[in-house]
Amino acid sequence: MMNIKKQLGKLALWCLVLSIAGTAGASTVATVNGAKIDSEVLDYVVANSVAQGAKDTPELRAALKNELIAREVMAQEAKKQNVDKESTFKLQMQMQQNSLLIDALLAKHAAKLSITDEMLRSEYKRQTDLLADVEQYQISHVVTATEADAKAVIKAAKDGAAFDKLAREKSINASAKNGGSLGWLMADQIIPALSNVVVNLNVGSVTSMPIATPDGWQVIKLDGKRKFKAPTFEESKQQLTNAVYASQRAEFIQKLVKAAKVE
Repeated sequence: MMNIKKQLGKLALWCLVLSIAGTAGASTVATVNGAKIDSEVLDYVVANSVAQGAKDTPELRAALKNELIAREVMAQEAKKQNVDKESTFKLQMQMQQNSLLIDALLAKHAAKLSITDEMLRSEYKRQTDLLADVEQYQISHVVTATEADAKAVIKAAKDGAAFDKLAREKSINASAKNGGSLGWLMADQIIPALSNVVVNLNVGSVTSMPIATPDGWQVIKLDGKRKFKAPTFEESKQQLTNAVYASQRAEFIQKLVKAAKVE
């Protein structure tokens, strides 16, 4: 039900407009104090819920219908109390309307784009060239609730205890089940408090002092270091497609801004 409410929240302005204005050719699923809620509104919300993984069932439709009725009742009460005439509300409506228009415009633009294999390979080369000299760090960590516990982990590691065993036994982080391993990461993928230490560690060494972070006191071990190893083109296709779409969207927006008369 929470997902339904979240989806309805995103569609609030759209549903409010249609429930007031009505839609030509649509049937009525409910009438609230004389105001009709069209079937097209319900179908639209159902379709969005289905797109997010829900199943189109009578139970889902009933729940969504009840939610739409409740929203219509609240909208009518808000009007009775002149909420729609308040300046803050008018500004919020304008911003939400603009957001919906922008989303629809960008979706329409994206539908016209044709992303070719050549474009993806060009983006792949661009990204891999940029990362050619970047280093990756294979790190493990132990996270404790107190500084004293972290210092005890450091002492145990220096006395020869296996770091992965310490992580499984002492770490409060979810990575404990993997022996504290965080895999291969670039420096900019690590929070600054840790990356500033990691880049100066020797392979196989453990931090000499605990590091305070929002997640707790951390002890870091550098397990390995290498030049960036790029995933294959096939493994990267989805990310590359997203990057090309984002680039073309940015170009589209910039073109519109440049063509606009701004004073």
